[in-house]
Amino acid sequence: MATMKRSLTFKKLSEENPKKLRKGELNSIENFSNEIFYEIFDYLDGLDICIAFSNLNYRFQQLLICSSFRYKINFDFSTKREKFLNNYKQIQHQTHSISFIISKKSMNKLLISFQIDRSFNNLQSIRIDNIPKDKLILLLVHLSELPCLHSLNIQTTDSIEDLSHIYQLIFSLPKLKSNEFYLCGCECSISIPVSNNTKISPIEYLKIAHSYTFDELNALISYTPNLRHLKLSHISKDESDIEDMLPVNFNNLIHLSIFTVYLNFNKVELFIEKMNSKLKSLRVTAYSNRDITYLYAYRWEKLISQNFPQLKKFSLCFRESGYGRNCPIYDGEINQFNSPFWIQRNLIFDIEIYEYNIHYYVRPYKYRWYNDINSSHEHPTKSTQLTIKYVYSRESPFILFNQIKRILNVTQIYHLNIEQQISNERLMQIIHLLPNLISINIYSLEFYREISFLNQGYPTTSALEHAKQIKYVYLGTASTIKDIYFLMSFCPQMEYLSVECIENMNIQLFLKDIVKEINQKHYDYLHSLCIFIRTADDQMIKQLNEMIYDEKLLLDYTIHRQSYNIYLKWK
Repeated sequence: MATMKRSLTFKKLSEENPKKLRKGELNSIENFSNEIFYEIFDYLDGLDICIAFSNLNYRFQQLLICSSFRYKINFDFSTKREKFLNNYKQIQHQTHSISFIISKKSMNKLLISFQIDRSFNNLQSIRIDNIPKDKLILLLVHLSELPCLHSLNIQTTDSIEDLSHIYQLIFSLPKLKSNEFYLCGCECSISIPVSNNTKISPIEYLKIAHSYTFDELNALISYTPNLRHLKLSHISKDESDIEDMLPVNFNNLIHLSIFTVYLNFNKVELFIEKMNSKLKSLRVTAYSNRDITYLYAYRWEKLISQNFPQLKKFSLCFRESGYGRNCPIYDGEINQFNSPFWIQRNLIFDIEIYEYNIHYYVRPYKYRWYNDINSSHEHPTKSTQLTIKYVYSRESPFILFNQIKRILNVTQIYHLNIEQQISNERLMQIIHLLPNLISINIYSLEFYREISFLNQGYPTTSALEHAKQIKYVYLGTASTIKDIYFLMSFCPQMEYLSVECIENMNIQLFLKDIVKEINQKHYDYLHSLCIFIRTADDQMIKQLNEMIYDEKLLLDYTIHRQSYNIYLKWK
């Protein structure tokens, strides 16, 4: 808010004094208004401001000790400890936020000679990484003296077996609105009683990133009845009995985010049901090789409809690792996430293959490259996309093929996105498995000779038949014109082709060759071409237009430019 006000003030001063600005009266830094300096200081670290400006002159000394000015201190790996210790006392009363992102050893040394105490009476936000257990407890004791502390973010790799005392200290902070606690690398326990409502915390945003049981979680959140945002991560202890957990009433909770590893869907589902709240946003990320029921859309639909009819945002990420080797086969109805329930909420189902992992996503529909053809922003019923981000293409391809087959048990694929270089033969093998493709997006093609698998269950004829259904083709990098010719012949019924040219390519010759190929081979479906080139400008459009007209390459056509994209359409 303060930044916005200073921006508006600076704009107002500029409008009121345009002659001053034009006459060059601001040719010295000392003639800048206070508002301009405050705007600059928003981008600088508090210690740097103090060191650079406090000893310049009386004007800056008064500027920096102004009661309304607040400092932000960012202590990272490049900050010298001596620099901090020699200067922080000058600005501690005006410090708004402190962030210590340093190693555990450096953090321990720093806290021997430094303590955040009541002298930081305007401090509102703290982030501390790699703090030792004993120093953490001492810090929390002193933080109770701060009258304005609203946000606390603690990360530590220290071994802490019992978090009870730490959470009791956190919940006792009188003004705390946001708390994030990350504990990595060890199991821990929390033995605090369920709140009796006499001791409650004002926390509205809570992120718990460590192991816990549902019983422990139930006790923790009983101290935070004002929660609006709850983020849960690293649920690794599933021995507790969720069925015995009492329902929790959260009248203010509107955002719930859950990250879990190895926890089965039944427990996650039951926990969400016990959160009596009016959720507007629900995000679930689950990594499991044992429980494929995360992909049963009808269960999510029932959970949302019966418990959260007012839900506005929903997202799901389910990951299988080890290319599904130990994960059960999905045996539910295909295309469950394409039902009217999900379409009405503008949600789509996408899949990504990265190395040996398969990620299944339910997320909001967003603009895609082929939307250039159809200006309608309505949710398409055939939107499911498979993205192949990284696979070991030089190894046996059967791992990738088996992953695709697993995916096809769950859903049909209408759009293919390959974010790595791929050979024409490997592309044909993949498309052989995907009979419903509408579009393909390829990073680049490579033409080397591989061991042929086309006679081992992947016939060329099937790939060619499936490719006839492809309407939209995008090639991220066109190394040679042969790349374009292959795609045009492989997808003879494509309607739209988008290509990114390599640098120093002769765009006139490139476009001429493509159009001639279209005319000679009679590609009757293709009527729209987009070429991305970083040197595109209005002069280039003029030259291309003259070339097409003079050589009679096309008769009824339009050509125009949007940024670096050249669009050519014809009838």
